[in-house]
Amino acid sequence: MEITRQQALELLDSLSEFHPVPRPGLDLASTIAANAQRARIEAEQRFSLSLTLDEPGVKALRDLLSALHTAMLPNRFARLFGARIPFAPSVLIANVFGAVLGEALRARVGGVWQLVDSNEQRFVALCSDKAGFCLPTYKAGKQFMNGDEDDVWFFYAVMVKKLDPAAAKLIRTISTEDLKDPAEFARKWAEMFRNKRPVNQ
Repeated sequence: MEITRQQALELLDSLSEFHPVPRPGLDLASTIAANAQRARIEAEQRFSLSLTLDEPGVKALRDLLSALHTAMLPNRFARLFGARIPFAPSVLIANVFGAVLGEALRARVGGVWQLVDSNEQRFVALCSDKAGFCLPTYKAGKQFMNGDEDDVWFFYAVMVKKLDPAAAKLIRTISTEDLKDPAEFARKWAEMFRNKRPVNQ
């Protein structure tokens, strides 16, 4: 999937008009659901992309975030001098497209949206009795900022495996289809479980 810088900027401009998370007057779950719906509409209208709340939808989200990352990267010369994707757009992406990741994860394994404090910051978290909490919206913002090293599909697959042990097939699928290098898969798996509570990477 290819997205031009102009398309990415137009998307970000549209998202800047949307409400922050949490939205005053609405509970957190309603805000996340509204943001996920907005993300799905934007992806469909702008890129003919279906962000369903299942495995194919999360893979499509991963591809979209990867394309947006590539489109927004400063040129190579600017990166030599430390230029990066600005933080403000990553917050927009996290609030809107991260809601799709979180709602897909919640649809698969359950959980409740809550605000949590971690490292002296407040985050929107999907909380579970089994896993403490995870930060799917934050993870989407990280993939937009950092590219495929913060792959939302891998995050989703690992969280499903952790919360639904019967999901071994999903993990086998990601290890063979998406990470051709077994050592890279092992490294990412170990990184996800380095700290058991919270699962926020």
